[in-house]
Amino acid sequence: MVEAFSKVSEASKLLLEKGLCASTAVECLSMVGHAMGVDRAYIFENRTQQTYGRFVTDLRYAWAEPPTASALANPVLRAFSFRDFAPGWVDMLEAGMVVACPTRDAPPMMRDLLERQGTQSILLCPVNPSRQQWWGVTVFEDCHRPRAWKPEEVSLLKSLARAVSASVRHGQMRSSLDQVRTSLRAAVSRTPASGH
Repeated sequence: MVEAFSKVSEASKLLLEKGLCASTAVECLSMVGHAMGVDRAYIFENRTQQTYGRFVTDLRYAWAEPPTASALANPVLRAFSFRDFAPGWVDMLEAGMVVACPTRDAPPMMRDLLERQGTQSILLCPVNPSRQQWWGVTVFEDCHRPRAWKPEEVSLLKSLARAVSASVRHGQMRSSLDQVRTSLRAAVSRTPASGH
C-alpha cells in the first residue's frame, strides 16, 4: 500500500501541475493502476447530448495493463447512457458516493457490458469539481478476480478522483479567466481614445 500511496500522491501532483490532458491522464492512470494491481483504469466525462438533450458519459482517457485489451475502441463507451445501464449507480455517484462491487453484483445491463469486457470487479469514484457539479467518474477494473475492494484501496482511489476534480476545477477557472481577459481586451479596443 505504501507504493500505491506514493503513486497517488505523485499522480495528484502531476495533475495539478500539468492539468488534465491525454498524456497526463494516461500517465496518472498507469502509475496508480499498476501500483494498485488493477487491469484497467479510465476517466469518463459527463455531458448533455446536443441532439436529444439527454445526459451521456464519454470515455475520455484509458489505460490497460498488457495484455489486457483497452476499452478505448469500444463504441458503446462513447455517448454512453449511464442511467440506462445502471440507474442506481448514477444516483450514488451524483451524491458523491463510491460504487464498488464484483461484476456479478452489477445491475443486469451493466453486468452484461462488464462481462463482455472481461471485467470481474469494478470500482467507480465520482469526479466533482464543486458540490453542484458531477463532472464524471474515475473507473478501476480487475479482470482477474471478483475483487473485494479494501477500505484503504477505496480511500486511495478516491484521492485520485479528488485530484482529477481539482485539476478540472483549475482548468475551468483558467478558462473563465481567459474569457474575462478576452472580453476586457475587446471592450478596451472598442473604447474611443480620449481627446485630452
